[in-house]
Amino acid sequence: MKRQIKLSIKAHLPRSALILLLLLAICAIPFALAQSGSRGTNNRRVVNHAGQSRLPTKIIGPLRIPAFQILPVPIVPAAVLYDQLNNPGSAATSSQEAPDAPAFSDLTADDFVVPAGEIWSVTEVDAAGTYGNGPGPADNFNVFFYQNIGTLPGPQVYSATAQPYVNNSGVFQVTLTAPAVLGPGRYWVSVQAHMNFTSNGQWFWVERTGRANSAAAWENPGGGFGAPSSCPAPGCPMPCPDCITWGIRQCCTGSPPGEPDQMFRLVGTTAGGGTPTPTATGTPTPTATGTPTPTPTGTPTPTATATPSPTATATATPSATATPSATGTPTPAPGACTSYEAESATLAGGAVVLNCPTCSNGQEVGFVGSNSGTLEFNVSAATSGNYSVTICYLNGDAVRYALLSVNGGAGSPVSFPSTGSFQTVGSIQRTVTLNAGNNTLKFDNPIVGNWAPDFDRIQFNCPTCAAATLGNLSTRSFVQTGDDVMIGGFIVRGGGLKRVIIRAIGPELSQYGIPDPLQNPTLELHDGTGALIASNNDWQHTIIGGIITSDQVQQILNTGHAPGDPNESAIVANLLAGNYTATVRGGNSTMGVALVEVYDLNQFSGSFLSNVSTRSFVQTGDNVMIGGFIVQGMQSRRIIVRVIGPELGQYGVPDPLHDPTLELHDGSGALIASNNNWQHTMIGGIITQNQVQDIQNSGHAPADASESAIIATLPPGNYTAIVRGVNNTTGVALVEAYDLD
Repeated sequence: MKRQIKLSIKAHLPRSALILLLLLAICAIPFALAQSGSRGTNNRRVVNHAGQSRLPTKIIGPLRIPAFQILPVPIVPAAVLYDQLNNPGSAATSSQEAPDAPAFSDLTADDFVVPAGEIWSVTEVDAAGTYGNGPGPADNFNVFFYQNIGTLPGPQVYSATAQPYVNNSGVFQVTLTAPAVLGPGRYWVSVQAHMNFTSNGQWFWVERTGRANSAAAWENPGGGFGAPSSCPAPGCPMPCPDCITWGIRQCCTGSPPGEPDQMFRLVGTTAGGGTPTPTATGTPTPTATGTPTPTPTGTPTPTATATPSPTATATATPSATATPSATGTPTPAPGACTSYEAESATLAGGAVVLNCPTCSNGQEVGFVGSNSGTLEFNVSAATSGNYSVTICYLNGDAVRYALLSVNGGAGSPVSFPSTGSFQTVGSIQRTVTLNAGNNTLKFDNPIVGNWAPDFDRIQFNCPTCAAATLGNLSTRSFVQTGDDVMIGGFIVRGGGLKRVIIRAIGPELSQYGIPDPLQNPTLELHDGTGALIASNNDWQHTIIGGIITSDQVQQILNTGHAPGDPNESAIVANLLAGNYTATVRGGNSTMGVALVEVYDLNQFSGSFLSNVSTRSFVQTGDNVMIGGFIVQGMQSRRIIVRVIGPELGQYGVPDPLHDPTLELHDGSGALIASNNNWQHTMIGGIITQNQVQDIQNSGHAPADASESAIIATLPPGNYTAIVRGVNNTTGVALVEAYDLD
């Protein structure tokens, strides 16, 4: 099996035939493919194969290029949203789900940008491609969209498997049975043929000589291909990576240099439009990414305190004691958080326990439905009455259905929207009537061939379905002007919209003893492209524009988080998965201490806040930088907290803090960890051994030895990070918290 093969060279034909015979022999071994085949989802279990060819690149040569003539867009009401179906290269890259050889299933992806102010509904994806090592055809195609993280695909936000297609002279037009709805931001699309190699061969996606945005990516989760023998593209690491996870395609497959992208086109409809709102001048707008690059267009995101009550002393931490209640969702019945794991419930029929790294306790239950599998929970209620139950589930399809039966009664139909992937936990809530004492809640689907979602757990009175997440983020620091304003960013991950309120607090800080508060803070919200999507100056006066289409004053009041002073600013927003940046300035270029905050207003949704940081000017005394965050949920979370200073200089940031130190405090204010220079671990508190190797392994090691970092496994609670300069030095620094789980 090949990543790239050269059809024009006859010498390759005997090797292809030999590979085919080898695979035919191997295919006599039964494969555990029941889950993938029957449920219509991606194969999530890998069978290793040995002795296969390891070249996933197909050289098509100049004589093959005419086969990829660009056809006109079909005459349908939809329009071309994005067109990269041009400038064909000399090679093509394998992108295929191979049920008879799952170790060689691979995915190629390329990125694009949805402009600010637009929402795309993608109904068709066209990709230039060709068959090799066999005549084809593909059975059908899978299409996936991913959020952008840095320069590679991040969390999956859309999944459509077994999609119909038409091969128009080498342009494979894949029609989506359910549209992919994408808001402003950068995304990745992967087109993957579903076909057996032993009988049909492989499908290759044609490369492109031009480059738009980031270079194409590739992954081979089963590891069947291994690393290429050489990496002809410039900048590739040596030795070449094997790319079991996403990597730059040119480095992963050994494809020729000068062909960085893939040929594809997106067709559908769009809402919004017009000229994107330009970003404000003179202020860097860092976006939160999985690989934090503290540049003016890099990756800051605010860490969080749940309440704006920082104390006046330099060593004190802003308290994060009040977890804001979720609004817009049913209120759970009073009582302690109670959770019932699906793997501990009663399973019948074909229902089975599966591994799930993103689920509570690392397990889930699948194969519920199809008139076979059932899942029944035994729950206890103190008194009879109505209770709000949160169902934590995973669904990579557009929608799935189940019947929910309480205490043996007639089942009520429940629809489960997509969570984005079968690795993303989402939630819905339903009201059930329980008796005092023991009760049963049973899920099934009596229609043959129709499956319920996978189930993680059900729970009562719990704040979130995620095993643990970062929530309610904020940072306090001294806001100056120009490049020294306060810039915070955060990531929304998962499926569905995340409703948040973002605040810039200044005048009311004086009641907590904070000297020199910023008297008139203004607030801007930017998306992952840097485009301004919302702004506010004085929360009692809404600024219409971007994603704000109506007066927000009553909405802000209803959240319970209205600022205490009319000169402070706030924005309520429903945000799609992606990267966002909040910028705080002083009106009329004034300066002072301010607090920027992000509150999660719907903790029961399928999306969550992640990877947070803030960049600002660090002074001394009360004007050091103080950031807080909350670990929400029922389990501990492994976090790296780091502070960046010297390396900011290479991104043109003036006056970086040359030797920053870092302290981590718990909710009581107690110092639990500290660091000065990440290559020298400071043993004490929760740090009991050298962390240098762990920091390097995390992928987030600071680039300068004078910068600081701490890795900690933190139980649910409130935490604060304090950044100072050694010997009371001052300068610009970036404090960040990354979720490593």
